[in-house]
Amino acid sequence: MMDEPKTSTNKRQGYIRLTILAAVALVLSSCQIQESNQDVSALIQANSIDRHYPGWLTTPSETQQVAAQATPLSTPIPAVPKLLPPPDLWQLMRKGMRMHKHLDQVRVQQEIRWLKRHPKYFLRLQSRIQRYMPYILKEVQLRGIPTEIALLPIVESALDPFAFSHGGAAGPWQFIRGTARQYGLSINDWYDGRRDIIASTNAALNYLTYLEKRFGDWNLALAGYNAGQGNVSKALRRKPDAGFFDLNLPRETKAYVPRLLALAAVIDNPKNFGIELPVIQPRQSFTTVNVHSQFQISKVAQASGLSEKQLYEWNPALNQWATPPLGPHRIILPVDIDLQATQVAIDATPANQRVDWTEIVVRPGDTLSQIARRHNTDITALQIANKLHGSRIRSGKKLLIPTSAQTMNHTPHRNSVMETYVVKPGDSLWTIARLHKVKLNNLMRHNHLGPKDTLSVGKKLSIPGTGKVRKVVRKVRYKVRSGDSLARIANKFNVTVSQITNWNRLDRKRFIQPGQGLLLYVNVVGG
Repeated sequence: MMDEPKTSTNKRQGYIRLTILAAVALVLSSCQIQESNQDVSALIQANSIDRHYPGWLTTPSETQQVAAQATPLSTPIPAVPKLLPPPDLWQLMRKGMRMHKHLDQVRVQQEIRWLKRHPKYFLRLQSRIQRYMPYILKEVQLRGIPTEIALLPIVESALDPFAFSHGGAAGPWQFIRGTARQYGLSINDWYDGRRDIIASTNAALNYLTYLEKRFGDWNLALAGYNAGQGNVSKALRRKPDAGFFDLNLPRETKAYVPRLLALAAVIDNPKNFGIELPVIQPRQSFTTVNVHSQFQISKVAQASGLSEKQLYEWNPALNQWATPPLGPHRIILPVDIDLQATQVAIDATPANQRVDWTEIVVRPGDTLSQIARRHNTDITALQIANKLHGSRIRSGKKLLIPTSAQTMNHTPHRNSVMETYVVKPGDSLWTIARLHKVKLNNLMRHNHLGPKDTLSVGKKLSIPGTGKVRKVVRKVRYKVRSGDSLARIANKFNVTVSQITNWNRLDRKRFIQPGQGLLLYVNVVGG
């Protein structure tokens, strides 16, 4: 008699467990149905969080434990459906393609044949595509633009933020200075917005949207982006009803649009062309933190746990040792860092401690002594910081001004990166200072450490006095124009005449001729 209640209780518990298991199966089934019907824009908007494998669902091991404890029923339990793998970026792109590929056109077929002859082209670009394309595709989709347009930076620059053309176009979207400023991109000693993936993508899509509204056709909009809207308008005046392939346009533009259409055709159906695309995850690879005002890169490195080199790689628009004084006041960071902790550390930095230096421009009539008094420093400090051998300065020259006496121990140089050291087991401030041949006090001041502070293994320290000039060199093929001289070309690209003659094996006594091709190696980082 005493056993009956226990048996009844066990049965009730078994039924409850089976009810829970059935509910879990229904939830999983519902999730799969909802995901399969979810539209592309929703997937892209949610790309900062991986929602394809929700961790709050019952795990397989937990489900097996419940099933083992439950009392069997005569009605079979439906199998738990498997979650579908998340779509890759190419799948999402295909769903938004709306442009005619014009596969009947000879020029499109020529570009497709090139891609077939270079099957590893996409593989070589895989890391850049993974870093930038999820963001670009998301922005394109949010505007309702055909997703083929997201491929334009591949045509323009192979998605290289440091790409630089002989005509002075820069960045992944290849803006020239005039158009860049027209569409809100800042270009100064501190920052080049053409190399900022966020700012340049916004500017490029604004420009392309305007061109499409003007010409009423995306092929003509692309032609206008490449050749200039004036050239397209002139061609249309000659043939008002003609499409892109029937217009008389520059040779480069005639290949430019077919190149994008060929890329889109291959991505739309790679098997049809015998090309294998690399797997690209749709999840965005970067995020941003707000730095509020100008912020020293070495201090952002300490807050984020990244090295200065890594920060410059994620922020190719930065030219100097700090973010631009007039903004944008944000830093791009990889998504896998502790974003909240980084933002908290940056927010906790007082405004007067975000940079150790300020930069001023000498005004007419200024002297070193006047500037020193104005900024509560001395002439010697200014001479050391700016590598001045005397007291003469000229109007318009830029000078670094130390914000405190301590900052003199680690003067930042324009366009330089400080060496970073990762603390190892057994390290101390003394051993690290000795290893790098720097003064212990300088090492402590530069990293804001006291003599009694504990060094944790893995902590990154900036080593004072090891600043190395940042160089990002790109090969540029330049065609000599009428009126050019070696000196003029050297000045334009910030190289020397000797370098040009060595690279091209030229005789300096012989004149260069219009139309002659020159190979240049240009440091594309400003400053």
